[in-house]
Amino acid sequence: MFSSANESSIYTLPPSIEPEWSGVDQDLAQAFQENQTLREHIVQHAQLMQLLTHQLATPLTALNGAVHLLGEPSLALEQRQEFLGVIQQKLHSLTTLLRDLMALRNVETGKIATQPISFCFKMLVAEVMAGFAPYPVTYRFGAELPQVWGDRWQVSQVLVNFLSNAIKYSPNGRAIEVGAAVKQSGWVEIWVQDYGLGIPEADQPHLFYRFYRVKHGDRENIEGTGLGLSLCKILVENQGGQLGFESTHGAGSRFYFTLPIAPMIDR
Repeated sequence: MFSSANESSIYTLPPSIEPEWSGVDQDLAQAFQENQTLREHIVQHAQLMQLLTHQLATPLTALNGAVHLLGEPSLALEQRQEFLGVIQQKLHSLTTLLRDLMALRNVETGKIATQPISFCFKMLVAEVMAGFAPYPVTYRFGAELPQVWGDRWQVSQVLVNFLSNAIKYSPNGRAIEVGAAVKQSGWVEIWVQDYGLGIPEADQPHLFYRFYRVKHGDRENIEGTGLGLSLCKILVENQGGQLGFESTHGAGSRFYFTLPIAPMIDR
């Protein structure tokens, strides 16, 4: 039975014994280390494939059922429209999953290179928010916010993910908050705050695991791939920054990340 990405029963290899290398040929020591690394990669790959299989099974099962029922000649028009809606929804889920997997792979393999520049964060927020209009947003920017240093496109993708989640998990439609301020020497902290569902405490340690999704009755009809935050973590680390969050179940969440302040010569 599938549970979570860190479950110890998923494809584990027997523990290895560390040998004593004193006096042993260093080439043999290096070969042993390479073998250990290969073993770890095999485990990670097996875990990813099992999780991916689970993610694909749910929409494919729903698609199979809907297509089968559409073949019933006695099905009423209203019911046909309902099952067509199911098919469209599940196809959208599969497309989103494929998009997120491709993005994650491209970033991890270096296919998408990080190209840092100096840019105005407030201008980037204005551009990104245009895609979420007319959802209500409040802004909290520190006085004389300096230019930041990072890959502008990658930072925009982190913002899009944070904003999408904040809106998706705010069924009350309450305004979200976007802010930025200098928090320590040389760094700007950027955050997105919502006042929606929040995250149960038991789920919080697992939130950045691939495919991990909170299972709770207050969000059972909200779909997602469980890959967005994993991708955000990599993108933020590409900028040299850090990503974190604070959340109270039933009261909302605050996701934040840091970016370096741009060098004076590049402002």
